[in-house]
Amino acid sequence: MSLELAIPVMISGRETERTTRLRSMVEDHFETVWRALRRLGVPEAGADDGAQQVFLVASRRLEEITTGGERSYLLGIALRVASEARRALSRRREVPIDGQDLDSTSAGAPPHRPDDALEQKQALARLAAILDRMPDELREAFVLFELEELSAPEVASVLDVPVGTVASRVRRAREQLRKGLTERGPP
Repeated sequence: MSLELAIPVMISGRETERTTRLRSMVEDHFETVWRALRRLGVPEAGADDGAQQVFLVASRRLEEITTGGERSYLLGIALRVASEARRALSRRREVPIDGQDLDSTSAGAPPHRPDDALEQKQALARLAAILDRMPDELREAFVLFELEELSAPEVASVLDVPVGTVASRVRRAREQLRKGLTERGPP
């Protein structure tokens, strides 16, 4: 994961307020955007590019982003970027070989025993497989609500659906997750 982003650093020897705000957004939200893109089906090899695309779009629409609402706005852009990436992948005949490690940063401290690391990797692979089988509308609601911890009204705003629809999609996604976790065999 890289925090490098094409941001104009200095203008006339001083950083502009706009650049400062964008830099702060990248520093505060890059890992969240990157992780969300992975969970929304973007292969690891494309997650850096996808995150950069999210922040480029945000830089063009900086005036539209309310202070304090940056995270949900960026995740909304990430949804569209992930959707475009999934469509592009479905048109290609290549099969990504990057594995199913969705989120190496969210696990916290490294496991102490090799068995812990293996169990964690297997759990992430199983979650990735279950999310991959979910319809996009369920996956998006679940990732934003359960994994990225947005409130139901925030998710509704990002997805442009009623709050009740968010609740229904999250409930159905949870059911699919439970079913997927009880199935036997490899992910």
